[in-house]
Amino acid sequence: MTSINPHLLAFINYVALVPLVYFIPGWIDPYLPSNELLQVCIIVGLIVPIISYVVNPVAAYFLE
Repeated sequence: MTSINPHLLAFINYVALVPLVYFIPGWIDPYLPSNELLQVCIIVGLIVPIISYVVNPVAAYFLE
């Protein structure tokens, strides 16, 4: 089993995060409350699982 290059995984995370951070707030903004702290918590609560449970496992699968 080979080790995954951490720099490549960081780059993949960056490339995946940019569109998520750019588009998700605009898509769900009409459904969010007016409290900005709560908005940020909800948005981060959506983005982090996508990266953790979708992007990283898929990247690990294809890089092995």
